[in-house]
Amino acid sequence: MSTQRLNVTLPDDVSEILKTKKNKSEFLAEAVREKAINDKKREIIEAAKKLKKYYESDEDLNSLKSLDSQDFVE
Repeated sequence: MSTQRLNVTLPDDVSEILKTKKNKSEFLAEAVREKAINDKKREIIEAAKKLKKYYESDEDLNSLKSLDSQDFVE
């Protein structure tokens, strides 16, 4: 995996946390990945909430109704 060296400025409390970690780069990389995943989940939930009223108000509006499980067997 290729890497990049970055120069960042962090608040003192975050810096203190990093001082306790053996592999700071690995810790930060995992934290950024988790944050990105959580942000994307939050976006999806917000989009679903906006669409919820349409799905509740229209019985025919169901993306899974038209799928037949046999379609996946062939």
